[in-house]
Amino acid sequence: MKKHERLLEEYEDAYFALLMEEVAKKEGERLEALNEALQSDPEAAVPESLDRRCMETIRRHFAHQQRRSALRRTGKVLRLAAVLMAVTVLLFTTAFAVSEEFRVATLNLMLTVTEEYTQFSINASEGTGGIKKSASNTDGKGEYFQNAEIGWIPEGFVCSESNHDTYTRFENDLGEFFYVSICSGEGGALRVDTENPDSIENISINGNEGLCIVKNDEIGVITADLENCLYIEVGASLALTVDTAKKIVENISIFPQ
Repeated sequence: MKKHERLLEEYEDAYFALLMEEVAKKEGERLEALNEALQSDPEAAVPESLDRRCMETIRRHFAHQQRRSALRRTGKVLRLAAVLMAVTVLLFTTAFAVSEEFRVATLNLMLTVTEEYTQFSINASEGTGGIKKSASNTDGKGEYFQNAEIGWIPEGFVCSESNHDTYTRFENDLGEFFYVSICSGEGGALRVDTENPDSIENISINGNEGLCIVKNDEIGVITADLENCLYIEVGASLALTVDTAKKIVENISIFPQ
């Protein structure tokens, strides 16, 4: 670039900066005057209720960021520890049940915990592989499962997919869903994704021990029916709530083949 052109460009930049300085000064004076006028005007004050809501929103936002940061710092070791703690409580509770018969049965349920999943394994032995009798349906044919009946379905949900042996899915007009999966525990294991869950708890439903997991906006309730040597799993969208998912499991009946 020639010296003349460079000097002209520097002059234009300096002239523009001087103009903007004057504009900024006038705008600052105007805003200061407006601020003083608003401070002296009682009608311009921010309502206390709105101020509280704004502050609460700010606090929630930063608290959420802090929680996420803290969770990241804990790493996989503490995430796995949380799962291990839940499973340890589950095994401790079942192993020391008052009933001798129940205690023998629970010893045949094994859980293997890794960083990515928890594995349910039913070691069937004499006295734990029989099928529970049920007076609700003696022909062994349910509406959605060959050997089970879903006794309660939330209002508005209809069957959208079904494998009459192992799996049935229900949906409503809002796009919410839940599914029921029932499979044999004889000679097989069930793996459940428990890596970095939002929450996890040990549960007991109809005498069957298991886990309730919330992760990725989905609820999972998994129990092991040792008397019938079955795994029962209900998955649901978060809008259905954990209590609803548990109620669905509570109302599943198993009957003879």
